[in-house]
Amino acid sequence: MEEKRGSLMIVATVLATMSFGIAINPSGGVWQSTSHQEQGCEPGKTCLAGTSVLAFGNNNQRRKFEMFMLLCTISFTASLSTIILLICAVPLRNKLIMWFLTILMFISLVCTAGAYAICIWMILFPLGEAVQLATSIYAWFWVGFTVFVCVGFFCRLAFLFLSKFFRSLCCC
Repeated sequence: MEEKRGSLMIVATVLATMSFGIAINPSGGVWQSTSHQEQGCEPGKTCLAGTSVLAFGNNNQRRKFEMFMLLCTISFTASLSTIILLICAVPLRNKLIMWFLTILMFISLVCTAGAYAICIWMILFPLGEAVQLATSIYAWFWVGFTVFVCVGFFCRLAFLFLSKFFRSLCCC
């Protein structure tokens, strides 16, 4: 169990570190000085120093950036929650707690994969349709894989609960 605790701690720490790094140094960089339209900012806007360059793009780019940051925030939160639970020396022998920690890590990993796909799409999208197709395939792979794992996970959970329920009904 201690080995499992250590593995979960390492994965959660790496994911939290990655997500934190993305938040303080977003893709596309930050404006180095306050910029106006003539300096590359959207018409009618003032891009403030220290804010994300991609957050001031057109509406489509801004929505992608917001989704990217949302996924990074979810990943960061799930990873920190896992770290806190592991630091508090929660007993890993409890299956419910192990399931909860597994779900948190799964959420963190899926959000990290989604953030990666959106980031690649934001940065490489102008390069053409091949990049868009490859990114779409990658994103749909992760959607399918996530659904597959979730269905398996919940089927297994339902089986465990039902088997305990039927054992409690039976006097055997």
